[in-house]
Amino acid sequence: MQKYLILTLFIGIITPAQKVWTLGDCLDYAVKNNITVKKTVLDKTTASLNYQQQKNNKLPTVYGSASLGVTNGSSIDPITSSFLNQNILSNSFGLSGNMTIYQGNKLNLQIEQNRMILDQSALYQKQAENNIVLNVLNSYLQALYYYEGIESAKYTANSSAQELKLTETKYKNEAISKLELADVETQNAQNLYTVVNAENLYNQQVLKLKQLLELDPSVDFQIEKIKLSDAMDAVPDKQEVFSQAIENLPDLKIYDSQNEILTKALEITKTGYKPTLSATAGFNTGYTTTQDYSYFNQVKNNFNKSVGLSLNVPIFSKKQNDTNVKLAQINIEQNKLDKISASKTLYSSIETAWQNAIANQAQQKASKVARDNAKLSYDLAGKKYEFGGLTTTELAVSRNTYLTNEQTYLQSKYMSALYTQLLNFYQGKALTAD
Repeated sequence: MQKYLILTLFIGIITPAQKVWTLGDCLDYAVKNNITVKKTVLDKTTASLNYQQQKNNKLPTVYGSASLGVTNGSSIDPITSSFLNQNILSNSFGLSGNMTIYQGNKLNLQIEQNRMILDQSALYQKQAENNIVLNVLNSYLQALYYYEGIESAKYTANSSAQELKLTETKYKNEAISKLELADVETQNAQNLYTVVNAENLYNQQVLKLKQLLELDPSVDFQIEKIKLSDAMDAVPDKQEVFSQAIENLPDLKIYDSQNEILTKALEITKTGYKPTLSATAGFNTGYTTTQDYSYFNQVKNNFNKSVGLSLNVPIFSKKQNDTNVKLAQINIEQNKLDKISASKTLYSSIETAWQNAIANQAQQKASKVARDNAKLSYDLAGKKYEFGGLTTTELAVSRNTYLTNEQTYLQSKYMSALYTQLLNFYQGKALTAD
């Protein structure tokens, strides 16, 4: 026995404790590992690379070249430009570059636009994180709701089990009929089934939450089993919530950022009316068999340099620039309308959450009174049944009334908590499960 105890303690020491996931754990993990969020992180990295590349576009383009060729018959020597009729072996090298000096300030405008796109990508990332946070919050509270349902079902099952024992005693004493005993047995079996069903609903919801977190199937996942307090937080003013949501959430800021990007795109489009000035430079040398000098002397003597400026002035472009400017202006107006629509959607979501929070808190208060009274009636009914003051049918009616009120109360309590947390989310407050 002593050896067995020592072995048990040893196993307990080397076996790591199972991780219990709090709401905070779930939210943090989801934000870091959600696929959609990861994609927005990659989009942000892409935007950063594009921004850096756009700055690099102001640098000159430099490239080298080399060629080796053989000609036969009448041809022009590619090195001396002499017209000859003989076999020619030529070898040339060159280094050239070009750089845009002026393009209507287009390059600077494009750099500014790409910086704006980079800033906007951070807003999209935050929006994706917010979406997964809300989904996890809803799923977590739903799991806690089912967990309390298990406790309620077990309470009823324990009560019915005691009632069954009492009924069996009454039947043995021939105080009740076989039919009444059968009714109580059936009800007890149904209550046991309710417990199993409640546990199944909880386990399924925990599985959904696990999948939402995109955890590996092999991970043993259990959430912190807590019960929500009956206390209710004060519901804030919805106009104040909306004002804070505008400041805290990226939903409308995305459209403000998009307006800046589109306005900059309009400026870039207008550079199509302006001239472009470019500079070029080159260094070249070569060797040919038509000259009597050695290879390296020819490479040295045939060295030449060139510089140049190129000016392109747009005169007529089939009105393409006019069309592009008008299209850019339309995009700006469309974005303004999209922001108005998004603002209405956000306000509607906040008002819905606010109204539901008010309604569910009122329902929670009323249903709590009804639940407590129904529980008291059920407990008293059990006592009356014990002393023969109630029939099995009357006891079943009292039990069902209690269960109905208990379910209504739990639903209103968790819905009230959900919408209260949503209002906290809109205000930028921390989310909690208690």
